[in-house]
Amino acid sequence: MIKAPFLRFVMLPLHHTLLFLERIRVCPPPFIFKAPFRVPELFKSTREATLMLKINKKCSAWIPTFLFLRVMVHVVAQCHEEGLEHYLRSYIKFVFKPEPFSSTCVKTVHEELAKAMTTILKPSTDFLTSNKILKHSWYFFEALVKSMAHFLIESGRVKLSRNQRFSASYHHAVETLVNMLMPHITQKYKDNLDASRNANHSLAVFIKRCFTFMDRGFVFKQINNYMNCFVPGDPKTLYEFKFEFLRVVCSHEHYVPLNLPMPFGKGRIQRYQDLQLDYSLTDDFCRNHFLVGLLLREVGAALQEYREVRHIAIQVLKGLMIKHAFDDRYAAKSQQARLATLYLPLFGLLQENVHRLDIKDSAPPSSHNVSLDCLWTRLPSGKEDSLGIPQKPGSCIENALHKDVFGVISGTASPHSSTPNVSSVHHADSRGSLASTDSGSSLLDKNSSLEKQSGWGDNQSTSAVLRGDKLDRDEIKNLLMCFLHILKSMSEEALFTYWNKACPSELMDYFTLLEKSLTLPVSRNRSGMLHARLQQLGGLDSSAHTFNNMYTHSEADVNSWCLLEANVSTEVCLTVLDTLSVFIMGFKTQLTSDLGHNPLMKKVFQVHLCFLQIPQSEVALKQVFTSLRTFIYKFPCTFFDGRADMCACLCYEILKCCNSKLSSIRGDAAHLLYFLMKSNFDYTGRRSFVRTHLQVVIAVSQLIADVIGIGSTRFQQSLSIVNNCANSDKNIKHTAFPSDVKDLTKRIRTVLMATEQMKDHENDPEMLVDLQYSLAKSYTSTPELRKTWLDSMARIHNKNSDLSEAAMCYVHVAALVAEYLWRKGMFRQGCSAFRVITPNIDEEAAMMEDVGMQDVHFNEEVLLELLEECADGLWKAERYELIADVYKLIIPIYEQRRDFEKLTHLYDTLHRAYTKVMEVMHTGKRLLGTFFRVAFFGQGFFEDEDGKEYIYKEPKFTPLSEISQRLLKLYSDKFGQENVKIIQDSGKVNPKDLDSKFAYIQVTHVTPYLDDKELEDRKTDFEKSHNIRRFVFETPFTVSGKKQGGVEEQCKRRTILTTTHCFPYVKKRIPVMYQHQTDLSPIEVAIDEMSCKVAELRLLCSASEVDMIRLQLKLQGSISVQVNAGPLAYARAFLDGSSAKKYPDNKVKQLKEVFRQFVDACGHGLGINERLIKEDQHEYHDEMKASYRDLTRELSNIMHEQVCFSDFKDVWVRA
Repeated sequence: MIKAPFLRFVMLPLHHTLLFLERIRVCPPPFIFKAPFRVPELFKSTREATLMLKINKKCSAWIPTFLFLRVMVHVVAQCHEEGLEHYLRSYIKFVFKPEPFSSTCVKTVHEELAKAMTTILKPSTDFLTSNKILKHSWYFFEALVKSMAHFLIESGRVKLSRNQRFSASYHHAVETLVNMLMPHITQKYKDNLDASRNANHSLAVFIKRCFTFMDRGFVFKQINNYMNCFVPGDPKTLYEFKFEFLRVVCSHEHYVPLNLPMPFGKGRIQRYQDLQLDYSLTDDFCRNHFLVGLLLREVGAALQEYREVRHIAIQVLKGLMIKHAFDDRYAAKSQQARLATLYLPLFGLLQENVHRLDIKDSAPPSSHNVSLDCLWTRLPSGKEDSLGIPQKPGSCIENALHKDVFGVISGTASPHSSTPNVSSVHHADSRGSLASTDSGSSLLDKNSSLEKQSGWGDNQSTSAVLRGDKLDRDEIKNLLMCFLHILKSMSEEALFTYWNKACPSELMDYFTLLEKSLTLPVSRNRSGMLHARLQQLGGLDSSAHTFNNMYTHSEADVNSWCLLEANVSTEVCLTVLDTLSVFIMGFKTQLTSDLGHNPLMKKVFQVHLCFLQIPQSEVALKQVFTSLRTFIYKFPCTFFDGRADMCACLCYEILKCCNSKLSSIRGDAAHLLYFLMKSNFDYTGRRSFVRTHLQVVIAVSQLIADVIGIGSTRFQQSLSIVNNCANSDKNIKHTAFPSDVKDLTKRIRTVLMATEQMKDHENDPEMLVDLQYSLAKSYTSTPELRKTWLDSMARIHNKNSDLSEAAMCYVHVAALVAEYLWRKGMFRQGCSAFRVITPNIDEEAAMMEDVGMQDVHFNEEVLLELLEECADGLWKAERYELIADVYKLIIPIYEQRRDFEKLTHLYDTLHRAYTKVMEVMHTGKRLLGTFFRVAFFGQGFFEDEDGKEYIYKEPKFTPLSEISQRLLKLYSDKFGQENVKIIQDSGKVNPKDLDSKFAYIQVTHVTPYLDDKELEDRKTDFEKSHNIRRFVFETPFTVSGKKQGGVEEQCKRRTILTTTHCFPYVKKRIPVMYQHQTDLSPIEVAIDEMSCKVAELRLLCSASEVDMIRLQLKLQGSISVQVNAGPLAYARAFLDGSSAKKYPDNKVKQLKEVFRQFVDACGHGLGINERLIKEDQHEYHDEMKASYRDLTRELSNIMHEQVCFSDFKDVWVRA
């Protein structure tokens, strides 16, 4: 055991080593572990033993050099076991010194040690020794490096070129050592994880140190050899090893010169045009910039792996870029710009994965109503930001990010966090570098626990495939922050070079990345921030004790965290704004092509719009409003000419900002809105600003329809600011502009007042749709506004699963656009083309020519989009038969264009639609709605609705109890549960008999009513359920006043209701226009009931595939002989002897004829049943035949006609 102080060993003379060598020669191996050995002399012995073997041939029996190393391995291992590792580190760093270099000495310690290590690592070597050297390899690699350094200095070879410093044999020894070590790392991790991990880290540090002493091409080769030992789909542990290796190697102090094989320094490179910048990971790029090219390629490959692997790779890349940002040697802006160009291929990697960078689902919902709790997002208005970092005037992004900000971005730092403790392997790096130490907590250590928690076994390996799954929020955050850092550091020349080289799709993806970057550090209030922080820390350790000890959530912590995230949010916003301004400045010609209505302009505008759609800090929004004013000034044609979609979107977002809780934001938004109006006015030669006027009114309507709540005093104040700007602007004082602005604000206030009721009915879908429908009707002269409200109604219907009504909204919108285009001579048919779908479409023909028509920019493409939306809505509503009528309008357009791909798609959809039609006709399971009559009574509650009757259409099969309960709850919430009553009786209600203290709702089930003439044209179930405007329900009564009575006294009142429009309609309830009532006498009731039975039996028997169950149930209910019920009851009451004389002869004859038809229908049904039944149903069929005979016998006696039959198939003979 080693108990003496370590320094005593290092001072002993050389002869102790010789004695030790002699002991090794004469003593058995176990003695090695018991002898008082001397560690320092072992390195001397390593070389001297070899020399002695060479000089004294008699020493041929001496043990080879690698056995001395075996002794050292056991010594080092025992030191670690005894906790004396720090002595070993001190010895290597301060004491160890190889023998002075001598020209007569051929062997060197580093070369012999490398060869000996290689020998021990051979598979034939004792595995215990090889495992120990793996676990404690740092000691021997440190000795190698120090021996190399002493050799270069003492031999004077340090002055030679790198490829001449070491012999070829040593290069070979090092390469062999690396190649021999790699199988141990990549294979033994399963059985000895710690040893493999330590060996991997030690090798990485050794290779990094080799850059300082050896030929760098040789070192690059060793790195390449290392990387070739890994393949895609490796277990997670091997990915950890690989990226830990890259992290260590890339932390070399001269990492930047290693990646820039050219003169690099301040002022040496003046023109970026002279640089051949690479924007993708080409082979040339990877050859010229080996380390960064290798890292980026590995990161790109890791993005196709699982989350844990992606996380490791992204952390390595992000950490390296953070080091560059805070390296004092490259603090100059030009140097940071040059560094950024090293990572330009990252743009391509992100563009390849742009579809996976979507965090909308996990991001907080967008809101411009920045609460007062968010006042911490404000930055001082002076020249310093909230962190106290001075800003240079005239630039948005000159100041660098605070280093704590990067911790915030990664979600790993706290305001008072410190550097984690150093593991036993990751020792301090004595060489100064970007990472002052290698002691930072390793990614491998951090992720080892993740591996255990996730259950991702090391034995699992998966093939490398392109993944389509979304990256998680932290991964997206880190990748996009790296992207933004490059963007911020790049020079304008490099940016222009990239933009000019990029193809159109790459430019689109580039702006998509900018847009997604804005969604990252969304500003939140303090409570939301604390909740997010708790979730982050809570996921680190499930133990409450550990959690509480790790982080204490004081008020200062939360405030500091909030401040950091607020500054990140502002920094991101300003970075993207600056980039946009640079692009706009250099690509104005491309942006203005086609009057600014081109894909590139739309994408750039979309990014601008994203600033307003996502919460920003107050300082950031001020810059956004300034940038938008510049954008409008430079590209007026985009907003005031051609299509109005961009102007419409901008107006919508500005008006939302006009409702902000922060007065400064409201003021800036109001001034921007005024600037937009004035720019439009100037663009038209100071005649009008019809475009902005119309789009503002449309935007207000949309905001109301979306229940944003813009009717507050805050919004009114913003309108007042707009008015004040118009009145105080001297340049346009003598024009019509001020009065036009006043008219616009007045109209907005009128719309707000007219739609105030929507707030009261936002939970009442029927009333809400009715209110929006009334607004839509008022805009017959403004197609865009009418379309706005119809679109809003469609959204409400879809939300409530009223799919047929939503589809009708789409049909009306398409008809509206078709009517407009027809009147302009741009389409061959108007809204009349849609009448085959619904006769309600005639409403769209009421379009009037007015000022609202001047700035409408509908075209054929818009119509095609709307027609496709119609077809999609009809499919969802299961009204497949109507899709063909829609496609009849689309197909001629595509035929004229020779767009055969679209035609193929259309005809394929038609094929599937008709297949669906046959399917639902066969199954009979399609239900297109259930109808109810709903009447309201109670002036004090329903006001204008008092006494009104509606037909409600409910989805599919809705029972009476369900709609009754829904309406009861809806109006109970409005008026109070104790004040609402449901009337289930279908009879006529006398309002005078009702208590005025209550609100009454009468609900009655009704069915579509079709007369005989209509039935001749409507053959299918769909035709009998579509375009229906008449409904029927029946109320039983007796002459004596009772509701129910005997058959001979039972009457019923048939009520036919006619609605103002046909179902389905853009509304799910339609007012009843008038009603017609018919009272049926008892014999007429019998005729009606029996006729219904006959019709039902005939329908079942005529089906292509007979429903046996329904047929048997219907037959059983028809032919069973009952004394006081069923068909015989009607026959005895109205056809038997003296009873028949009480009724008109024509009615008696009519009833007899119905009974004859009934007997025929029952016989026909029994014949069909006999043919189709199985063996086990013969007895049941015989019973029905017996019942049928009894029925015909009774009927023969009652009707005084002999009814007989020949068989039970088809023919029935009446004698």
